[in-house]
Amino acid sequence: MVESRLPNVQEVSHKVVKNNEMQVDVFVAGSLAIDFSCDFNPNKETSPDSPQLHTSNPAQISQAIGGVGHNIATAIHYINTNVRFCSVTGSDSAGSMAREWLTAKGLSTSAILQQSSVRTAQYVAINDSQKNLVLAMADMAILESCSQEIERVWKPQIDRSKPRWLVVDANWDPHSLQQWIKIGRDVNAKVAFEPVSVAKSKRLFASIRGNSSVTGVLPDLTVSLAAPNSLELASMHAAAQKAELFECDDWWQVIDAIGLSNSGSRAKLTFLTNSTLVDKGIPQQCIQLLPFIPTILTKLGDKGVLMTQMLQPGDDRLSSPAHAEHILSCADPSHPTIGGVYMRLFPPAETIPATDIVSVNGVGDTFLGIIIAGLAKDNPKTLVDLIPIAQLGSVMTLKSKEAVSPEIRNLRELL
Repeated sequence: MVESRLPNVQEVSHKVVKNNEMQVDVFVAGSLAIDFSCDFNPNKETSPDSPQLHTSNPAQISQAIGGVGHNIATAIHYINTNVRFCSVTGSDSAGSMAREWLTAKGLSTSAILQQSSVRTAQYVAINDSQKNLVLAMADMAILESCSQEIERVWKPQIDRSKPRWLVVDANWDPHSLQQWIKIGRDVNAKVAFEPVSVAKSKRLFASIRGNSSVTGVLPDLTVSLAAPNSLELASMHAAAQKAELFECDDWWQVIDAIGLSNSGSRAKLTFLTNSTLVDKGIPQQCIQLLPFIPTILTKLGDKGVLMTQMLQPGDDRLSSPAHAEHILSCADPSHPTIGGVYMRLFPPAETIPATDIVSVNGVGDTFLGIIIAGLAKDNPKTLVDLIPIAQLGSVMTLKSKEAVSPEIRNLRELL
């Protein structure tokens, strides 16, 4: 059975953004796709849990508009932060459908490029009977066909708006990814990186061998925040290691300044997180990536979120008794740019019975979207305050048929 969740534009009452030159707080550059979610629907003749390989399986199949960039932009929009979504569609029926859906939600399509020579992106997720992802296939080649358009189409919009944040997902090819990051930094926007997948997460450090100036090291950073899951984190770490970035002098200077070995103290890390995470090397990988990405929010599914952050000198948390248990290390007080390292494991917002899970698609995107929406406010809350709110939003999406639950609008007042 195929269920379409594409909206009737006439039934949607949200106001469409028509003033394309309005002040935009956040730009999101990433994928816009048609999502197919195939949920294994076992019967008495099949395995009760997971689909079988190399054969057909009974399923409930639904269709919706998605894409990592789209989901993040939608979450930001629902939280009532001004956002501009930059992406590309083909001149096909799927592309027309995607653009209509954006308009229906009130998202501007002024930064959605339409190309006739390529097909609109598509994503297929195969889930088990508990709605956990088993396998996914992504056709995002369209984003790799328009690197020349970044400077021509999207850079002028960013130059005019001078947003506070630019979010870039890893569906762009490595060259385009670096283009986007440079454009953001040129207007002093903070850049957030969404790794997308294990394979694509490597693109941030692709084709960079022993040249940390491309990625930026404290204090000359190019990326301010990343939100990988544990598998993507490991992939990013491996890519940085392969690029020999952990052998650069400026990387060592940062590691020496924070007063830890390059992997951290096991006893301290176990106290701040738990032995399972330490055995997997997750906090150690975060520490080693901090000189390149000073805030890493590692999504751990039903185990919560691990926040690892490089603190600047004078940060209140360095001297606050309430935060003392989360301070991993302190730099020399005379250091001009590094104050210390903050590490905190946030438990999940709630334990969700498997019967209440509708779809895992878009859960991590919802989380990052709410985080960025909060940070882009005039008087933003701290990440410590924003993470539990973003976790609540992720739970709402987990229980929703939509890639981003419209119910996250109810979180606006909390931000």
